[in-house]
Amino acid sequence: MADQTPNQGSNPQPTPPATPPPTPISGDWREQRRAERMARREARRQMRSGRPYGWVGGAILILLGLIFLLQNLGIRFLYNWWAVFILIPAFWAYVAAWNIYQDHGRITRGAAGSLAVGFLLTIVALIFLFNLAFGLFWPVVLIAGGLALLLSALIPR
Repeated sequence: MADQTPNQGSNPQPTPPATPPPTPISGDWREQRRAERMARREARRQMRSGRPYGWVGGAILILLGLIFLLQNLGIRFLYNWWAVFILIPAFWAYVAAWNIYQDHGRITRGAAGSLAVGFLLTIVALIFLFNLAFGLFWPVVLIAGGLALLLSALIPR
């Protein structure tokens, strides 16, 4: 048998990974990173303070509690209490429109679209909540949709 020696040309040795460059001794880069982190934190804090996300859950629970309390007392003014849940996305549509308005300083097409969605959902929720005849109010939904399209066409991009 012949000696089996490894072929040196086909199996090269792996090269060691490159070492990172040495870090500078001065602390300037650390101060810069710290300042960037602080600026990002402050921007997040300002964004959170201007938006009403914190109290929404509490407001929903209070509203549902009042509805159930009035029904237990025999006062039925809301016939389809489940329609309150339609108001939740309507509320968020209004919040989205407000945030877009705050970001751009004017009403944009996005803000107008969010307002239209919020308004349509509010109309549908009120029809169900107060047990109104949907057949009487469906023209209002058409008018609101037409106004939304007209408004979005008139607003500059």
